[in-house]
Amino acid sequence: MGGLSDQTLNYVQLALVYDAIMGDPQGVICYARMLSDFLSGNKVLDLACGTGDLTLRLHDMGYRMTGLDVSEPMLKIARNKVSTDEVRFVCMDMLDLGLNEIFDSVVCANDSINYCRSLLQLKALFTGVNRHLVLGGPFIFDVHMESRLKEFSDPFEEEGVIDGLGYHWLIESEPPILRHTVTIYGRGYPVVEVHEQTVFELKDILSLLTDCGFRWTRIDPKKYDDLYLDEKYMICAIKEREL
Repeated sequence: MGGLSDQTLNYVQLALVYDAIMGDPQGVICYARMLSDFLSGNKVLDLACGTGDLTLRLHDMGYRMTGLDVSEPMLKIARNKVSTDEVRFVCMDMLDLGLNEIFDSVVCANDSINYCRSLLQLKALFTGVNRHLVLGGPFIFDVHMESRLKEFSDPFEEEGVIDGLGYHWLIESEPPILRHTVTIYGRGYPVVEVHEQTVFELKDILSLLTDCGFRWTRIDPKKYDDLYLDEKYMICAIKEREL
């Protein structure tokens, strides 16, 4: 089956410019406000936390946070943003969760679920979340809508310079794959990183959630400033049974 760490997903170069390209402080605030309506308890696991903006926002709101990501370069940036040891960051593949502890809630934001390459990997993720979540606890996440594949049938390109580093970012669709090709210039030869996301059918995701012990509901983006409207499905899955 493999894991996320088997892919080119360590964000070694992209970590250098990730916040400048992808950063969205207002979006983080809106996402955290949405999460607060569904989170249960105080102890929260943030899967694929990246550079930690959402993890730290939830910490500021009073949650006891653990951020987990497969990329040590991204986590290094996250750790540099916090001066307290109250927030824990762990380098681990979310497809092979082994924290040996239970959380009140689990979140996975920013279409990170779509880095699963197959339904088998998706099932491994949901199974791992079930093992780490208290009975009755929520698992809140978002995934690309199937329409995103059509949206990027004409490639999207962006380029610029950040802190002396030039970058070129290309997004293209090869169903069921969204492929992100990021080229970084400025320190030696250009470095190219390719990151692929698989866009799953919603019915398959929801069916797997049920198989893995969850009941689910879709979150209405119109209640949260149209958060990801017409771009992503936002889902709250409640753990109903142990596996």
